[in-house]
Amino acid sequence: MIYNITAATGQLGSKIVEAALKVIKPEELILTVRSPKRASQYMSQGVSVKKADYNAEIELIEAFKNTDVLIYIPSIVVPNLPRVTEFENAVVAAEKAKVKHFIYVGFCADHENNPFKMSPAFGYAHRRLASSDLEYTYIRNAMYADPLPPYMPELIKREKLIYPAEEGKISFISRSDIAKAVIKIATDKKLQGNKYTLTGNRNYSMVELASLLSEISGKTIKYNPMTVEEFAVTYDQPKGFGTTLASLYVAAAYNLLGEVTNDYKTITGEETEDLYNFIKREYRSKLND
Repeated sequence: MIYNITAATGQLGSKIVEAALKVIKPEELILTVRSPKRASQYMSQGVSVKKADYNAEIELIEAFKNTDVLIYIPSIVVPNLPRVTEFENAVVAAEKAKVKHFIYVGFCADHENNPFKMSPAFGYAHRRLASSDLEYTYIRNAMYADPLPPYMPELIKREKLIYPAEEGKISFISRSDIAKAVIKIATDKKLQGNKYTLTGNRNYSMVELASLLSEISGKTIKYNPMTVEEFAVTYDQPKGFGTTLASLYVAAAYNLLGEVTNDYKTITGEETEDLYNFIKREYRSKLND
């Protein structure tokens, strides 16, 4: 079997490669990346690395040849149209390269009424796969837990959690847990061909999240949200990104980011790591660096 992972040097991609190398032989693994230099550490382990940009269909076809299972991770490009174009190129290339199974790893913001500015790209992905000639598995993951530990010093300084999510709840999952589930699906044909939503075992209101962060840090962090407009201006780096980020929390306020499922346990037979334990470990690890 040949497994091919795109965007393999990114934050999620590198976790998926790490999980893959625990159960897949290096010679059975291909990494499709824009910059092979960034994947040099994997080459030294015997992993094949191929150069391909999502906007270069011919490169993609060549990179995808002889692939049994392709794990596709979207880029973080904004706005929607470039990301939709990238995905379209990848689907067409996968069809032409005769990829046997396509695993899409996206975000649970594909609802028809979701105000998140990137929602159209996620909504397009499932419909495009359904209309393709590919056999596929569609994965939606909850909000990444990983950005919370490095955000703690700012929250402690502010003494408040400022997400404009109002009364909405958010579920979280770490990139490592997502990676474990993705590789389990990739290596177990019985799990393929389904739609999965990967989440933690509960969701959190912003008041509950602020309380959890206070307990971990030993500092008082209250929930005192900014307005959507203020949040967009505060985090507008790179320019234009603030509006997109703020719209994510508007989706949370609409109760669209709080889904909780048992899919992770169905796939792996295990529970996801508890959010408290994850943040506590990662935050204290950074303090000791």
